[in-house]
Amino acid sequence: MENNKTRREFLQKAGSTALFAALGISFLSSCGSSIDDDATMPGGMPNNTTGIRVEGNITNLDLTQANLSNLKNQGGWLLIRQSQLLVVNVDGQTIRAFTSVCTHSGCDNAWAYSNSQFICNCHGSVFSNGGQRLSGPANRDLQEFSVQRNGDNVVITK
Repeated sequence: MENNKTRREFLQKAGSTALFAALGISFLSSCGSSIDDDATMPGGMPNNTTGIRVEGNITNLDLTQANLSNLKNQGGWLLIRQSQLLVVNVDGQTIRAFTSVCTHSGCDNAWAYSNSQFICNCHGSVFSNGGQRLSGPANRDLQEFSVQRNGDNVVITK
């Protein structure tokens, strides 16, 4: 049974990859394991969690840290696995945060961000950078969380 599950997962991921490749969408995150799977930056480069502090339902980000500095720029984004968050800078100033748990099947660690859209690489659901479901098997928007930004300090409340 485990071989069937592994084969099915492989075929699902391969199918999604082929679909996005055919559509010309580049992947900016990978679902492979790494030394530190708590945070994944664009390009799939795993990073340490320096500057990320999670306490209960509060996640604090210190944008002065090199591994978080891309969030200062429009289109900069981050997957924070330890708190199941997708964080994106939508316009150079406004930072928004959403659940990283896809509304289709609960996949929470296989995301890409391209053309102002989040793509769940598990089954191909696509969401706007406002969390709205655009396409795919998901049938609901991503849940959004409160974000307060004070300069380089960002506080996300779930």
